Amino acid sequence: MSILPVIPLPRAYDVRDAHVSLPATYAVGVYADALDTLAVFARRTHGIDMVASEPASIVFSTDSSLPAEGYALTITAEGVAVRAADGKGAQHAAVTLVQLMQKDGNGLSLPVGTVEDAPECSWRAVMIDLARNWHAFPMLFEYVDLCCFYKIKSLHLHFTDDQSYTLPSRLFPDLSTEGRSYTFEEIRELNEYAARRGVELIPEIDVPGHTASFSGSYGEIFGADGIICLSDESMEAMRSLFRELCEMFPQSPYIHTGGDEASIMKWTECDKCLAAFRARGVDVDGTDKKALSQIMYATFVKEMCEVVLSCGKTPVVWEGFAAEVNHMIPREAVISSWENYYQTTPSLRDAGFRLINCSWNPMYIVYPAVYWSQEDVYKWDVYSWMPMHGGSPYIKTGLKIEPTEQVEGGQLLAWGDHIAGAFPDDIATGVREEQAVVEGRAPALAENTWNRVKRTDWDEFRGRLAAVEALYAAFRNQ
Repeated sequence: MSILPVIPLPRAYDVRDAHVSLPATYAVGVYADALDTLAVFARRTHGIDMVASEPASIVFSTDSSLPAEGYALTITAEGVAVRAADGKGAQHAAVTLVQLMQKDGNGLSLPVGTVEDAPECSWRAVMIDLARNWHAFPMLFEYVDLCCFYKIKSLHLHFTDDQSYTLPSRLFPDLSTEGRSYTFEEIRELNEYAARRGVELIPEIDVPGHTASFSGSYGEIFGADGIICLSDESMEAMRSLFRELCEMFPQSPYIHTGGDEASIMKWTECDKCLAAFRARGVDVDGTDKKALSQIMYATFVKEMCEVVLSCGKTPVVWEGFAAEVNHMIPREAVISSWENYYQTTPSLRDAGFRLINCSWNPMYIVYPAVYWSQEDVYKWDVYSWMPMHGGSPYIKTGLKIEPTEQVEGGQLLAWGDHIAGAFPDDIATGVREEQAVVEGRAPALAENTWNRVKRTDWDEFRGRLAAVEALYAAFRNQ
């Protein structure tokens, strides 16, 4: 039995070299979205035109005994029986079939055997920075397809930063950067398409830092000092924005509230901010300024998390608050642990937070200045971090923690800091080149977050990678 040419590698399979030829037909019934994925992906990868038929070669059914996102395939000369735990499991089954199949005349060929599979990490995500450089709307659909093709559960969209605010807003319409923001209709279409492909969207408004777009359009409300003001008016405006974001993404279980790299000491010099916290009963005059800034920061993070929770969704925040204020942060929040500088992963773990591995090295892509090879990404695992900040205690040694379910998975992150400088006359080309780098590393992310422990070495993975990347290239070229 050879290793399947599938990424990520299924957890259990018994597939032989013998192949069977089958009509390219599927039964209509459950999991209509997964059947659409099967038909569209088979056509674009192999040129196979699948049709609904009764009887059919491929039949999906529900099996509640399988784990979440799980599926099972039984391939015989009589056809393919697909059992799925849920809609996501059915999507994963469809993609596995696409990666296994070959065109055979007017039908298809598949290897005989069984596959039973489910992910070991609940968090498997790719993040794209949409704010620093404009991404044409059709690219967002392409990233959804990328996630679907490699069974990556979520697409995290960094919609806002100093350079632009790319979301629409009815509450604060001037926030939307002219010529660089999506419409409500486009967001609705994106939601619908992601749902059809079984991919969860994680929208982000990055506050309280990275907020030049707020200062430029509504400085009188949000403040004009590069950080969101903590006045009662500003805080209520921010709560309203996150309610609007939750409404804009009704199918998204997670909402990212940002929280990274904020100049929080500015709050200790802001009269409006100090007055607001005096009114809250905080001793702003007798508290050390550094400690005060952390209390103010934790209050902001806490209240943004609470409004997301009140909308029935789970907040996600960047590692950014100090251990001294951990007690103020809701434990429902998921923490994106990236630098191990603001607070270390072991500290966040011991405080009881749910964690996502967003290690700078090798999971960051800052094209064209910084990114790591496919092999580097493959050799990473969800329990390993390598920071770049000089203040991190792990700056030269890296960090490896003991396996724990508190680390829910990992994420690949593409930031656009250098594209405009490298491609001043053709940013669209830079964005496309960044996309190619993301596409080249997404398979390794998928492998390492589907299976927490590696089951093959780099040389074996590279062989599967060549085969599956060729299929994905065919898909993208259609």
